[in-house]
Amino acid sequence: MTNGGGSVTGPFETLADARSARAFGRVRGTDTLLLACAEAGVALGRFDTRVLDELAVLDGDSVWVLASIIRRAGGPHA
Repeated sequence: MTNGGGSVTGPFETLADARSARAFGRVRGTDTLLLACAEAGVALGRFDTRVLDELAVLDGDSVWVLASIIRRAGGPHA
């Protein structure tokens, strides 16, 4: 599913692209990042989770883009 300017999972060319894609999202903040890691097959330790918690306080658009990058880095199985 696309948002007109790119895919819902990125890559994003503009902030508007990221905001359009985020509108399709189910969760926010740390949950968004944890879900992206799980979907990409990334195992997390306690420190990893702590860092994700710190990143989750960024604005929602930035968190969504980070989650998209993680998913895309996971390859085609993500």
